[in-house]
Amino acid sequence: MTAMPNDNASAAPASDGEAHEAASEAISAQRERREARRRSLMLRSAKVACETGEYVCVVRDVSEIGTSISFLHDVPPDERIILALANGLTYPIERVWCGKRQAGYRFATTVSLEEFMHESAPFEARPVRLEFEADVRLIDGREVTGAKMLDISTHGAKFESLSDHPLERLIGFQIAGMPQFLGQICWREETQYGLRFQHPLTLLELAGTALKLQPFSTPDKGDFGELGKARAA
Repeated sequence: MTAMPNDNASAAPASDGEAHEAASEAISAQRERREARRRSLMLRSAKVACETGEYVCVVRDVSEIGTSISFLHDVPPDERIILALANGLTYPIERVWCGKRQAGYRFATTVSLEEFMHESAPFEARPVRLEFEADVRLIDGREVTGAKMLDISTHGAKFESLSDHPLERLIGFQIAGMPQFLGQICWREETQYGLRFQHPLTLLELAGTALKLQPFSTPDKGDFGELGKARAA
């Protein structure tokens, strides 16, 4: 009697080579999806807070466990720093590798990748603002007065002054040892003023200003210390 063909046996089992190729394709597809998510975040400006101050940086990519960051000057020497996004969210991070003006960091807390990539938060994103103090000169016509800068961004600065500065007034703003900027007074709260630069700074100029006013020092290899505040929401 002739044996009837068995449909279930008609498909030969995959060889080891075919199984390996299929697994490689699956891994490759998974890697491409992951890399696509990482590439979507490239070149997003942010800042880091170190023991010596705050500095401009550019977030190149991110994963659930860490991020790659570029700087417009040498990498800060601190191993543990705080990364702050434009919307105000902050993340404690620890350096795992360092190259020329670029470094990789591991997150010290659990991170929502979706939240990080889209910078979702109750606060509206705005240009990176560095918070540190510096002595400045205000030039208003022939009158020159001293003031204290409280923060600076590419678009403007906040300063404190005991002198009276009318709104919309165009004045000169000079940080000690640096060229003069022109800016317009755009708001006032008691002795604090907001200045909008007539010609915005480039990110490179802002980074250079921050480093000049806050030079690096030998870092303390302890814990996050004052920088280790809980991630702000």
